[in-house]
Amino acid sequence: MKRIKKENDLIRNMKYGYHVRSVFSYPEIRDLTLKVERLGFESAHINDHFIDNYLEAMMLTSALAVETSKIKLGHLVLCNSFRNPAYLAKMMCTLDNISNGRALFWLGAGWNRAEYKGYGYPFPSDKQRVDELEESLIIYKKLFTESKTDFEGKFWKLKKNRNIPKSIQKPYPQIVLGTSGKRMIDIACREADGINLTNVKPDELPDYINNIKANLKKYDRNESEFEISSCSTITLTDNQDETKISYHSSGNLYIGYPEAIKEEMDKLEVLGLDKMILWGVFKSSQSELKDPIETFVKKVMK
Repeated sequence: MKRIKKENDLIRNMKYGYHVRSVFSYPEIRDLTLKVERLGFESAHINDHFIDNYLEAMMLTSALAVETSKIKLGHLVLCNSFRNPAYLAKMMCTLDNISNGRALFWLGAGWNRAEYKGYGYPFPSDKQRVDELEESLIIYKKLFTESKTDFEGKFWKLKKNRNIPKSIQKPYPQIVLGTSGKRMIDIACREADGINLTNVKPDELPDYINNIKANLKKYDRNESEFEISSCSTITLTDNQDETKISYHSSGNLYIGYPEAIKEEMDKLEVLGLDKMILWGVFKSSQSELKDPIETFVKKVMK
């Protein structure tokens, strides 16, 4: 699972997921998901937003589960506030059954005030939203594993809940928290199966990864069983001398010749990154590449 260095050669273990924007028509979303499945991406990730043109995330991934056969299906990321945790656990088990064990359970504490207000949700403080997520994680695990659940917490109370059928994956689908916050990283290292680092600049990644490893050690977690991922946008060029790395709040931007991009991905893998989620793979306006996604797969992924 983890990267291995031998005589300065990297044995490639980096996994790749692809962000499939859910603002397009369903046929376009379906076709892109089928394409990245065919090309060998490990996972496809849908946004969880209600505003603008976004299709609803859980219904969309359920439809894609029927259309696909191999690729893992998840989100980037599910907002914990939008669905009652018991209801979301039921939805996730349903998705895992429809997909025959390909569901990913990637979560965040929520952030978009306008979206909350637009759909009538209260928008509590940052602290409370994280508190709610922390309590929800307890509920999710109980409902994934227990035959009958009684629970009384600060935010939710469950009485004789029977979450049946369970997920195909045991004990449950992979739980990953999307975050760069100190407290959320601590919670993820204690309770989750991985972290998707958000809003982290390239030169900050080493410190974040070292902090994650220290937290895993604190909780006696096995580093090889914990997945660290991040997000990037790739723009491929025909210019061998052009390489540019810049920061954007939604993910880092890598612009360059495919071989140069591969070198940058290798550096991240050596640092300790297990997976990269691509917001998209594009080509520069001057490039003569026919298909940037296929080129990325052939020259960077493999």
